[in-house]
Amino acid sequence: MAAKYKLLVGFILLEIIDFLPFPVTSLVAIYIVLKKPLWFRDWVLELYRGR
Repeated sequence: MAAKYKLLVGFILLEIIDFLPFPVTSLVAIYIVLKKPLWFRDWVLELYRGR
């Protein structure tokens, strides 16, 4: 599966989970900004490379 579709599915799942009283999407975004995980960098590079 291409990176674009994986990210799309992941974001859709996060939005579905976000209906709970716990803000999951915001916490994931904060984690990405603060920790700068390699998996997110790799996803972004793969997305813009157009694989």
